[in-house]
Amino acid sequence: MHVEKALLPGVGTRYDFTTAAGRQVGVVARRDGTTELVVYAEDDPEYVAESVILQSEERATLVELLMLPPDPTDLAQPRT
Repeated sequence: MHVEKALLPGVGTRYDFTTAAGRQVGVVARRDGTTELVVYAEDDPEYVAESVILQSEERATLVELLMLPPDPTDLAQPRT
């Protein structure tokens, strides 16, 4: 998977990639230690449609959750 890296002077570094479904998402690693998750608009890859700023502890929790293996019992459970 190709990841584009862009320096944001005075802010930090942005990392963007395109998902298999064609959505462009990114992570901004800010100089102040926060991380911003961004999802770009489907019809305009320059426009940030959604963003969430995470503190370092929240970022660490998200990383842990993303690294979890799928739980096979979840597949049998209907979503509510």
